[in-house]
Amino acid sequence: MNPKTCSLLAASVFVLGSCGDPNAVQRTNSADLGNSPTAPSVKSGNVAGDLHNSAAPIAPSAQDFVNKMAASDEFEIEMSKLALTNAQSPAVKDFAQKMIDAHTHSTEKLKKVAGSVAPMIIPDSTLAPDQLKSVEQLHAKKGADFDQQYVLIQRDAHQRTLAALKDYSVKGDQPPLNAFANEVIPIVSGHLAMARNLKP
Repeated sequence: MNPKTCSLLAASVFVLGSCGDPNAVQRTNSADLGNSPTAPSVKSGNVAGDLHNSAAPIAPSAQDFVNKMAASDEFEIEMSKLALTNAQSPAVKDFAQKMIDAHTHSTEKLKKVAGSVAPMIIPDSTLAPDQLKSVEQLHAKKGADFDQQYVLIQRDAHQRTLAALKDYSVKGDQPPLNAFANEVIPIVSGHLAMARNLKP
């Protein structure tokens, strides 16, 4: 068998093999795209993911940050007002009153700072679904059971808020809000430490 015949036979076998594998052509085309100097990367099969991984971290929008902080304050105030009536531990009630005072002040400051940026931002304090669920769970508890659940939620909530503040303080694009984040970070850190040391 001459070389030309061998080549034709090999090509036929490849085509027949591909018929049994509908993904073969797709894989071949993907490989060609991946080798093209002008084509987008499809090596992982997730172009958006590749772009996200290679790009710089996306800064949270000023509106999203303000809304998150407003909802955090509202969440703390609602939970802590509930603690004043449903909690059993005097230490928990004392902590709750401190949270009401601190987060009421934080809300006022946030509104002032958000109103100073251009364009002006109006905070939306609507609670997230997980926050609403936590408030509903607390409504159903009394006494020692309430105390234990309230403290656990406080620890988690302050940890989340602290992470959001630190994230915006580094990546945010509104200097007044960056300053607000940096000012509030030590306050929230203090609240987190208090919550962690709180014995229900």
